[in-house]
Amino acid sequence: MSRQTKNWLFAGLLTVPMIIFFGSYWLYHPSYLTPTGFTQYDNVGYIAYAKQYLDADNFSFFYSNPFNDSGQYPLIYFQTQSLFFAFLIWIGISANVILIPFTLICSFFCFRILIAIFDHLIPKPVYRRLSIILFAWGGGLFVVSSILFQIASPISGETIWNNLFLIDPGGGSWGLSFGRSLFFSCEAYYHLLFMASILFILKKKWKFALLLIFLLSISHPFSGIELISILCVWTTVEKIIVRNKNIPWFFIFGLVLILTFHAWYYLYYLNQFSDHKSVSEQYSLNWYIKIVRMIPAYAIVFALSFCSIRLLKKNFFHSFYNRLFTCWFITAFLLAKHELFMKPMQPIHFTRGYIWTSLFLIGLPGLEYLFHQLQKVKYKKYIIGIFVSLFLLDNFMWIFQYSIYYHNGKSTSYINTEEKDILTALNKICTNKTLIIGFSDERVETIPYLATIYTKAYTWTSHTFTTPFAAKKRIAYNLFIQQGIIDTAWRERDAVFIFRKNDAAEWERSLSFPYSKTTILETANYKIVSAWIR
Repeated sequence: MSRQTKNWLFAGLLTVPMIIFFGSYWLYHPSYLTPTGFTQYDNVGYIAYAKQYLDADNFSFFYSNPFNDSGQYPLIYFQTQSLFFAFLIWIGISANVILIPFTLICSFFCFRILIAIFDHLIPKPVYRRLSIILFAWGGGLFVVSSILFQIASPISGETIWNNLFLIDPGGGSWGLSFGRSLFFSCEAYYHLLFMASILFILKKKWKFALLLIFLLSISHPFSGIELISILCVWTTVEKIIVRNKNIPWFFIFGLVLILTFHAWYYLYYLNQFSDHKSVSEQYSLNWYIKIVRMIPAYAIVFALSFCSIRLLKKNFFHSFYNRLFTCWFITAFLLAKHELFMKPMQPIHFTRGYIWTSLFLIGLPGLEYLFHQLQKVKYKKYIIGIFVSLFLLDNFMWIFQYSIYYHNGKSTSYINTEEKDILTALNKICTNKTLIIGFSDERVETIPYLATIYTKAYTWTSHTFTTPFAAKKRIAYNLFIQQGIIDTAWRERDAVFIFRKNDAAEWERSLSFPYSKTTILETANYKIVSAWIR
């Protein structure tokens, strides 16, 4: 078997933890729940963007926000993955089964690139496969820190087992190490483009690198600006301080053009449109990671990095690899903490494993030195076993806890029979001119949000943050429920109302509806009516 074949098989092996994770999602739930294919709240949006292409009256390479209240808004958005998802739906693949296979395939290729990066940097490693496994699935000290914290300050009524990720932001869903960052949304695709760009730069294949940098730019604003910023800082250091002549000027010129385009499109052009500006302001949240939480996240890789710098001393910065990884770390860290010097725009969005990965790459010489020294130790197998187990503990324990968790609650990830019947009924009557009006909440009611996938209709409120003018729309909805006041945007519309029977005000409004209506469906908990609002 050739080395290349082995590397592809190794990449497949590294993908197995993700297969277990998603397999548990599909299989481990009660029969009355149906998996939607969206393992996280935001995932619905990525398919909703794609459906804009198919639900529109005419095709365009650009689309409008699917969480607007109509199709009359300007077509201003484009991402490569959205167009690809639209193509998959168009050829007959169900919208519900796109994201998970896409994530697995991108992760597989991402791990293959990770292997190539490692082999390029460390031609003759001590423990090659073990080091690559640590690269892919190594983590921090969150489990250990959470256990120690709970021993010192027990939480009343809670067990240590249920709070192993008490300190990890979002219970671990933000993915601060490499492998865990791939699970949700389209992060596996973004990381694939990011890491492939780095590989081409390491191999000095500048044209391919520029192409992938541009693809990442038009695919995601956060990951795009992170990679562009890292490379701009690095090329500035290389050309001005180091005077590196090996980086061609066309690469730097292309990088500047991509940076200019990225800033113009995301910061200027899109903000000319009121609906996007509203979403941008809603998303400008100070979601940040505290330094105290960064310590367990990056403790191990930081120690390895420190070891590398101590070992190589002045020679450390003689390598353009190390200069690149150092610029990567500094830039990613500053982006993840940008709330300290500018208006925050979800600073934690810039973690996603990027800081951890830069430190791991810096720490590779330190890791090799550690393994080399352990070769001389009498009980090396036990010591290496303890070190590796500690390094992998966070990610494997997180996957294990998720995989054995019995998913028995409805959400955007699972719908019950009643919700499925409602969405099926809505799909039969809704067109791209229909407006669905109902209470929407991330944790309580998700039918209006899921309707952007299951129907062609627009919804009055759906995603918590990407619904334009969300606060005003919630006020308008409450005015209708409490006082029967019809918002002007509802007039001359084919409207469908979703009333919850367990909400007294909504049930009363369904009985005293200000216009003639037709009952579409009535279930144990909901009443669905349609009306033409004059």
